[in-house]
Amino acid sequence: MYITEREARDLIVSIGRRMYDKQFVSANDGNITVRIGEETAIVTPTGTSKGSLTPESLLKVDFDGRVLAGEGAPTSELTLHLNVYKAGEGIMSTCHTHALHLSAYACAGIDLDAPTTPAAVCIVGKIPVAPYECSGSRALAESIFPYVRKFHGVNLGSHGPLTWGKTPIEAWYRMEAAESACQLDMLLRYTIGRYRPLTREQMLELIEFHHMDVTEEGMCKTQ
Repeated sequence: MYITEREARDLIVSIGRRMYDKQFVSANDGNITVRIGEETAIVTPTGTSKGSLTPESLLKVDFDGRVLAGEGAPTSELTLHLNVYKAGEGIMSTCHTHALHLSAYACAGIDLDAPTTPAAVCIVGKIPVAPYECSGSRALAESIFPYVRKFHGVNLGSHGPLTWGKTPIEAWYRMEAAESACQLDMLLRYTIGRYRPLTREQMLELIEFHHMDVTEEGMCKTQ
């Protein structure tokens, strides 16, 4: 059910480099976590660029936030990530970035709700904006509870996106696909000024054909 600790460390390093290379983060932005046991996870440390992570720089923690192995301190938003595991069934990884277009929607209070392409429907779905809460606070950590079982990710208000998945790669792909869908939505709405969404029937056909796990709330809404 769980990947090994070594696999988790290697995947976090790989995803961190992709995250940094795609400019989804700057400075020490962002976090990645991978669950490796019933109540243990490998997580990124605080104050570290995601482009310069090493397997040894990562921390092993329990679900009470205690460091079990590693040097330094975990991210101040650790409880936020652990709450995703506590709230959602089968979730094995989380990914948080400050991807530019999604962060713009987070700051503007605009839900990403755009059935523009098959990927936008099946991989992304609707990404709602959560109410703003102070970074690192208990209120922020608890703000994700209403969203975990319904969506593939949430946009933290005036902050940035958080996605999750049954594997680290799924969590990352949802982040990457969401940023692409957001950029396309922005281009269609505000540059071209023309938007032709997929119909509900087309979305249901896609979801059934690809056997995707999409809730009613998580489906994009036709305009």
